[in-house]
Amino acid sequence: VERCGSISPWHDGHHETANSYLPGIIRAGVATLAAPCHEGRRADRVSASTRGPRNRSTPHGRHRERRARRWHVEVPHGLAGAEVLARLDVDPECGLASDEVDRRRSVVGRNALALSTQRSSWRILLDQVRSVVVVLLAAAVVAGLVIGETVEAAAVAVVIIVNTIVGFVTELRALRSMEALRHLTAARADVERQNRREEIDAAELVPGDLVSVEAGDQAPADIRILEAEDLTVEESALTGESEAVVKNVDPVRPDTPLADRTNMLYSGTTVRAGRGRGVVVATGPATEVGRIADLAASTETVQAPLKAGLEQLGRILSLVVVGLAAALAGLGLVRGLDVEEVVEVAIALAVAVVPEGLPAVATLTLTVGMRRMAREHALVRRLPTVETLGSTNVIAADKTGTLTANEMQVVEVALADGVDERVLWESAVICNDADVAPDGTPVGDPTELALLLGAQASGLDWRTLRAEHTRRAEVPFDPSTKRMAVVTDGAVHAKGAAEVLLDPQQHAALLARVDDMSGRALRTLAIGAGRPPADSASDDELFGAVGPLGVLGMIDPPRPAAVDAVTTCHRAGIRVIMITGDQPRTAAAIAREVGLRAGKAVTGAELDRLDNDALAHEIRNSDVFARVAPEQKLRLVRALQAAGGIVAVTGDGVNDAPALRQADVGIAMGRTGTDVAREAADIVLTTDDFSTIERAIQEGRRIFANVRRFGQFLFSWHLSVVLVVTAALALGLDAPLVGLMILWNNLIIDVIPSFALALEPSSDEAMREPPRPKGEPVLGAGTVRRILIHGSLVGAVAFTAYLLATKVMNLDLDQARTMTFVTLTFAQLLAVFNARTDTGSGLRGATRNPYLWGALALTVALESLALGVPAMRDLLGLTTLHARDWAVALSLAAIPVVLVQTVRVIRARPTSDSAV
Repeated sequence: VERCGSISPWHDGHHETANSYLPGIIRAGVATLAAPCHEGRRADRVSASTRGPRNRSTPHGRHRERRARRWHVEVPHGLAGAEVLARLDVDPECGLASDEVDRRRSVVGRNALALSTQRSSWRILLDQVRSVVVVLLAAAVVAGLVIGETVEAAAVAVVIIVNTIVGFVTELRALRSMEALRHLTAARADVERQNRREEIDAAELVPGDLVSVEAGDQAPADIRILEAEDLTVEESALTGESEAVVKNVDPVRPDTPLADRTNMLYSGTTVRAGRGRGVVVATGPATEVGRIADLAASTETVQAPLKAGLEQLGRILSLVVVGLAAALAGLGLVRGLDVEEVVEVAIALAVAVVPEGLPAVATLTLTVGMRRMAREHALVRRLPTVETLGSTNVIAADKTGTLTANEMQVVEVALADGVDERVLWESAVICNDADVAPDGTPVGDPTELALLLGAQASGLDWRTLRAEHTRRAEVPFDPSTKRMAVVTDGAVHAKGAAEVLLDPQQHAALLARVDDMSGRALRTLAIGAGRPPADSASDDELFGAVGPLGVLGMIDPPRPAAVDAVTTCHRAGIRVIMITGDQPRTAAAIAREVGLRAGKAVTGAELDRLDNDALAHEIRNSDVFARVAPEQKLRLVRALQAAGGIVAVTGDGVNDAPALRQADVGIAMGRTGTDVAREAADIVLTTDDFSTIERAIQEGRRIFANVRRFGQFLFSWHLSVVLVVTAALALGLDAPLVGLMILWNNLIIDVIPSFALALEPSSDEAMREPPRPKGEPVLGAGTVRRILIHGSLVGAVAFTAYLLATKVMNLDLDQARTMTFVTLTFAQLLAVFNARTDTGSGLRGATRNPYLWGALALTVALESLALGVPAMRDLLGLTTLHARDWAVALSLAAIPVVLVQTVRVIRARPTSDSAV
């Protein structure tokens, strides 16, 4: 049997062949290993093709679990490469056989994550009809059908359907937009199987596969490195560490933190430079990415304040409807009305109480806010999140890629005596392996890319410079020596750690600058050049010929707009804290630059030693948390919420996903963010710009203020109708309005002027006021007082019109009802100016909202249609009025707005607690 042949060692009777164990050499030189070309050391194994699916509760299911555990290596970073290969039963020379790959995949599954946060279309549709207000409206439809009021029932049903469609379509569009952002973490993998090398779909990898990676690749699974040649990996998406990590093959301590496991490649991380080869030790949910995704999926999402407030309001309304309907039914029976008439009056009143337009206006308000935020490059995945962001009082921001640009930049240059800066940049470019692709994509180590960009900013054409200085020899970068050199015609150019290239005695001044830069969390790199010695010179002799040109200080800098955005948030009463996986010193330096309290950076290890009380004290006094693992970040968010915070969490990495899901508002970076982070988030910033959050918060505050505006307007309208009907029935009078009149105005006035109020532009003071307290209801005490006063005023003038029509002007019942209808309608329509502001003139700034004037014109047109078209008048129970009747009705209608505006001008009280 050939050593890596296609013949399985399992033949008749499943006997092992003599070739089951064959020697193989790990090319990294770590060991010589006796390893099988094919899986299957024990003769009692059963072929995967003969097994059916097994439940874990059965003996066969438990056997399957045991087999899966056989291909799971505990702490592979703590073992030698040879030991990892032995535990995975794989030959390092030829890889797994095809049948063994199938056998393992049947047990461990595909190398893919199930993104469980994605909602189906049916779930979105169901969410639209689960509110208490919709249930009340559905009950009104049923009641209308029972008593034969089919027109009223049909009208309310239309309201439910329209609201459901609007909400469903809007959220479905957000869902589809998110699907467009999805990318596979690693689409392809370079794998070795059966002594052949091929490129396959990364989802087909199994534990034990041998995989090769090079610059530009994403790690397709969790891989124990067996070979590493100048291998440098960007792991910020997983660990939060901004600097790329140099990898090697040496084992590390079993308890080494994730960010310091230098012999591992983790799924989703990116190779910046060099090449490597390793063995897959975990796939799919078993990877570090999968573990964090499971943690995120198990975290319960927090209900948005607006949604919670509307549901609470709906429950209160249900009690009010039932109570009023019962009271009026009893009152009607006491006054001798027959049962059918009592039921009709009770349902008419219920229709008057239930705000048919509330779900539609609330949904449309959030939809418009969502569209405005989309224009500001913030994609909202869940509608109520738009408002929730406006009530945020804490932002827990990730550092790398959120507050910073996630790219190294040279920010400081220290030159040796007598050196021209251009000479330093020339050596930095020549001794450099990075490049920029024609499409602008950077290729290579982030530090070397920073050197290219720095040289370019200094006016050097680095491409031409490289072409003019052909390499004759080189000493590649070695993590153990921390240096690199390139020999060209007549010169040697070098770069490396300052302590390697600089002599403490000769270059004390430069080393002092290095210490200063390091104290400010800058990463330092020394650049040198000289005349090369003889061709046969050793590496040490080559570097001995190098004289220092200077030292460059680099850092992953704050985003340009981050400082202003943090300042604006502080002015708005929003606390900003940094939670990062990066080093404490680096985190503190960036925090100081963006304006955070950075006296001390609390580490994740320190957090683990704190109980809940000590943690609560720490989060009150610290704004910077560094070297934080996903579980620790999740604990911090929960502690902030327990302390009364409405917390927005920003992040782009897999390590941010659990906290993003736990947060009241999770904000992911769409351009550089990972799929797991985007799936866990409520909002995705398509520009990865932290300042977008500031604009999103302002939009959220505008929305909440407008929700209160149209809430005051809408509920004062319903209160006025209830007062008119109740007062008439209490005095033994005929009902001043019938059900269809009420429903018509509910649909018109609930939706059109209310929606115009929902489009009021943001006040200049929106980001100068503190966030509203947590738990404050949507309709606060001040708003409720205004609802009672304004609703009473409108109801009073409408009831006055009814009394004048019936007792003084001697109009018949249809004319009296029409006059009441006109007075009530136009009094409430004018009251829109009372609802625009809590204090001061309601006409101030009205021209800034063109939708308001359009809504008033449309409402007048529709009311004119109801009063002017005979068919509509007959349907609604209206009739024509004389000029005198119109004059009285419109004069009465003007009283509420004139009275309220006059009182406000006289009082001139600037507080929002004004009673009117």
